Amino acid sequence: VHFGFDATKVMFSAGNVTERRRIGSINMEGEVVVDAYAGVGYYTLHMALRSRAKHIHACEINPDSIAGLAWAQETNGLNKQITIHQGDNQETLPKLYGQADRCHLGLLPSSEGVWNHALGCLKPKGGWIHIHMNVHKNELEEWQASTLETLKKYAEHHKRRWDITIEHLERVKWFSPHVCHVVLDVQCRETQQKEHA
Repeated sequence: VHFGFDATKVMFSAGNVTERRRIGSINMEGEVVVDAYAGVGYYTLHMALRSRAKHIHACEINPDSIAGLAWAQETNGLNKQITIHQGDNQETLPKLYGQADRCHLGLLPSSEGVWNHALGCLKPKGGWIHIHMNVHKNELEEWQASTLETLKKYAEHHKRRWDITIEHLERVKWFSPHVCHVVLDVQCRETQQKEHA
C-alpha cells in the first residue's frame, strides 16, 4: 500500500499500523464501504487493496489530505474503486444514504457526530460500523452499553428494524495515560422475526 502526503501539512499516524492491518484483513469482497473520515487513506487504501472492497466512498474535508489520497488512489491503481467526496461529511454522508454494506468512522477523540449518518448510509438489510473512540480504561463497558443504546435510537429514527450487536472491541493503543484508542465493531442485521397478520 503506497501512501502520499505532505508531512508539513498533514499528520500520518504510524501508531495505527495494527488497526490498519486488522481492517485490511477483513474480507469485504463485493461490499460498498463509506469511510467517513478518509484522511490520506489510512484505512481507505487497506480496505480497497487488502480487504478487496468493491467500492469505497471516501469522505474528507481537508484539501491537503485529499491531495495525498488522490495521489495514492492513482499510484495504487484504485481510480475505479474509490470515489472521493470532498467537503463536510455532515453534507456528503446524507447523499450516500442506503448505499453501504459497511461504514468506517476513524476520527479521534470521537466519531459520535456522524453515528446517525453512518446508520443512514447502511443498506436497509444492515451492515457493519467500525467506531473509533478515545475511552477511559475504567469506562469501557459503560461506553459500549451507552453506544449500543444510542445506535438503536438512531436506527429507529431511520425506521430500520435491526438487531444491533457489538461483535468486537479492539484496543488499538494508549492515547494518553488511562485513555485508550479503541475501535468498536458493530453489526446491524434485519430483525428475523416476521409479523403474522
